[in-house]
Amino acid sequence: MAKVTVMKRKPTHLQIANRAFEIYVSRGGDHGHDVGDWFEAERQLQTELQPKKQAVKQA
Repeated sequence: MAKVTVMKRKPTHLQIANRAFEIYVSRGGDHGHDVGDWFEAERQLQTELQPKKQAVKQA
């Protein structure tokens, strides 16, 4: 049986910064939520980068 190695990808600093800025802008540019925006950006990107589980058909 073949062994499959799944590598977890982490978002880069730049990806997180860009997403956090998108969140900031989508909120209307309201100041004072930078840390929350950063954590939300990390969460979103980590979810997007998780390997997708594929269903295996059995005959």
